[in-house]
Amino acid sequence: MLEKSDTNIAETLAVFTRYDLDVGLLVPTETGMRKSIMDATAGLREYFQATGFHDYDMQAQGPDAKVIREAFFVRPDGLQPTTASLYRPVTKSGDPRVWFGRLKGYAEPHNLLAVLVRDDKAYIVNCSDPRILASIHDPSTPLGAIAAAQRPTRDPVVEELLDMIRDVSSRGFVRTLRPGDTGVGMTLETLLGINANTRKAPDYKGIELKAKRLRKGKANRVTLFSQAPDWKLSPIGSAWNLLSTYGYERDGKLRLNHEMNATAPNSIGFFLEVDAAHDWLKQNYQDSDTAATRHVTTWEMGKLRNRLKEKHPQTFWVSARCRGKGAGEEFHYVQVEHTRQPKVRNFDALLEGGVISVDYLMSQKGHQRVRDHGYLFKMHAADFPALFPPSETHVLA
Repeated sequence: MLEKSDTNIAETLAVFTRYDLDVGLLVPTETGMRKSIMDATAGLREYFQATGFHDYDMQAQGPDAKVIREAFFVRPDGLQPTTASLYRPVTKSGDPRVWFGRLKGYAEPHNLLAVLVRDDKAYIVNCSDPRILASIHDPSTPLGAIAAAQRPTRDPVVEELLDMIRDVSSRGFVRTLRPGDTGVGMTLETLLGINANTRKAPDYKGIELKAKRLRKGKANRVTLFSQAPDWKLSPIGSAWNLLSTYGYERDGKLRLNHEMNATAPNSIGFFLEVDAAHDWLKQNYQDSDTAATRHVTTWEMGKLRNRLKEKHPQTFWVSARCRGKGAGEEFHYVQVEHTRQPKVRNFDALLEGGVISVDYLMSQKGHQRVRDHGYLFKMHAADFPALFPPSETHVLA
């Protein structure tokens, strides 16, 4: 239900990520507030389990198995004691539930709630109240005190790689070693002496290297990682079935080059859906004439979170000025933005909020074969603060 939030999710997560804080998110509905019940989202369940606060997987169903934990509502100038009720009802499949005592006096339906766990206690932050969220910047407040206790660390390999990129930058414009979109990254890696990386691991001693062109006007999205759907879980069954069913013909070949997100169907009716019950990301299709919707492809959210975590323990996002075209294109690498350990728990919310989108880049290759250039999970660099702790920017030229 995060899509029902009355507050911008990306901007809110950026505030917590600035202080390297992990949180779980909830958005109470009118029905939930009336019945004093909320679904414990997949992200919140994983957060509770990781922090040792509660493990729903180990909890039996029914009122006798309900767990009551100490909790506090965070206010700008103090803490209000409450309790966290954690349980799985006998009805249905025992879908995990959570409730905070006296929540109706603290929040309204559709407010965005962040839950922080510290010292085995839950702190509930009403992010829709700007006074409460702003208190994170004042270390004399309860929320600010938690934030001030976080201290980021830095890997010594960072300076080593930075010096190598500074040396490349000092050469000024260098000619591309490969025409086309991938030339900017391949050229940089070659000049640094890094072999082309087809593995899922980072490029250089635990640091992922991503190069992009600096362009005038609207900034392009950047690729976080690529991950193919799980075809066994996907109703469409295969990449060829996807291309042949929904692709369009151009230059004698079927193609499917489309961006899609979870906020609205794109031009051909594709949209994403985070299915919390199955912990899936689904790509659906909505018929423009009948508005009927059908499920097409599936990713397991656990695999996507792991890909993000594995790919970006530390990342250098290198920007290059460019001139010329094709084989004559030249690059001057002028800036590095250094990010570290993404807040993986923010990933689901950013997908639901449309901040992270997915691109299909597919074309026909012979008879019933597909050439794909990755199933790309992307976002704008301007939204990095919602996913990554505070980055460092190094201007090289």
